[in-house]
Amino acid sequence: MTLMKDGPISTFNQTIRNVLVNSINETCAAFGFSVTHEPQLIRKSISMNGDYLAGIRVSGANFQGAVTLSMDKRIAKSFADKIFAGTNAKSDDAMLCDLVGEVCNQITGVFQRTLAPLGCRLQVTAQETAQSPNTFEVAPNPEEWLLTPFVYADGRGVLAFGFVGELGLGSDDTAENLRDARNITFF
Repeated sequence: MTLMKDGPISTFNQTIRNVLVNSINETCAAFGFSVTHEPQLIRKSISMNGDYLAGIRVSGANFQGAVTLSMDKRIAKSFADKIFAGTNAKSDDAMLCDLVGEVCNQITGVFQRTLAPLGCRLQVTAQETAQSPNTFEVAPNPEEWLLTPFVYADGRGVLAFGFVGELGLGSDDTAENLRDARNITFF
């Protein structure tokens, strides 16, 4: 975190914020749909909320962190209806939880591929999933998390990224102070 005269500025510059949004967009396009994004937020800590949770630990040369995804039942069911249209696939809780895990896996893959040319090579672990109210521990305790909420068919999802260490992406002049948004609750 960088200290500016009016307070702390987020670790997450415009580059990393754009990479997260683009990772969501590219993944959803591969599944055949488009989501609407809401403003990104920074939180000191997160408690993953939503009906279905997924997380993947990530690491690089100088950092450890996680990419997490939460979805409420409406958006997970909308994804399933779109992806499995015309099949006999059931939209039960276990299948929806697995689907959210696969979407998280795909988003993380795009994230990993996009960061590589910028000099940030990610190592990833296998995904973990849970159905709320269960939780799981996915990373060391980052000082900040970048949350990227999105909406599809009246359902909500939130992609979060947090890390400890240094990504090695440098800084840009469009870093934004998003600290006032830390107290917003999603679900």
